[in-house]
Amino acid sequence: MPESREVSRHVCRGVHGADGGDLRTVRLDPTRGGTAVTQNIIGLVLAIGIAIYLVAALLYPERF
Repeated sequence: MPESREVSRHVCRGVHGADGGDLRTVRLDPTRGGTAVTQNIIGLVLAIGIAIYLVAALLYPERF
């Protein structure tokens, strides 16, 4: 029985805990992550455009 407790305690031993001080440090070059931000903005603009198109198609179906 004690063995099962030991196994269950170490199920996530490869995952770093936030309470152990293993958090990622601040990046030295903050401009490196700009591509992800740009991609998110492009995706947001496209999603808003599609939403507007779908609302317009619901309101004015004879024009589509």
